[in-house]
Amino acid sequence: MDDAERTDERSTDAAARGSRRRERTRALVLDAAEQLLSRRAAEEIRVEDVAAAAGISPASVYVHFGTKDGLLAAVAERVLAVATEALRTAYAAQAPPLERFAGVGAAYLRLLLDHPAVLKYLTATGERGPRTPVESEVVTRFGELRREFEESIRDAVGSGAIREVDPELMSYFLFGAWNGVAALALRRDALVLAPERVELAVIEAGLTLLDGLMLRPPAT
Repeated sequence: MDDAERTDERSTDAAARGSRRRERTRALVLDAAEQLLSRRAAEEIRVEDVAAAAGISPASVYVHFGTKDGLLAAVAERVLAVATEALRTAYAAQAPPLERFAGVGAAYLRLLLDHPAVLKYLTATGERGPRTPVESEVVTRFGELRREFEESIRDAVGSGAIREVDPELMSYFLFGAWNGVAALALRRDALVLAPERVELAVIEAGLTLLDGLMLRPPAT
């Protein structure tokens, strides 16, 4: 290997290290911003708060995301990508309709517990309506996912796995129920429920619900 080739190799290695370092920093900032969003409203969060939580300088946040709005948009984009992948994987599962219906619910609850910023976005937009393009995108995407859940319920009804119900109304009820019980983990008062207890509560209620929905042969 001649000197020119060695120089090129060192430049390539340096560029790769720089790219990995930028990705690590970007991930740290996104993690920090998401954690703050799970506890505060977006308008209450400053870039300086995110930088302090990530252990970097505010200037680094601006370098990677440009503005606070750019950072919030990136957090929403990442959370929406995770939500879409998790729920559409559950929708597409090669399983009987009843198991797929239950699996979608479990995936959605896990999403809410792992990414509580989702709840903050949904709660804020529900109370006052979306105020930013980011919030509008969250509402739009979760509306699409809610409709896909409706279709999974319709499939379960159509296959005879569960009794006749209105798939749209049932999807809205379950969407609201999951959001509400998952929000107990974020409370700061005596009504708070630990995430693991939230999960157990939903499992227990889900089993009861499924028992009531399942069709049984008539008694002889």
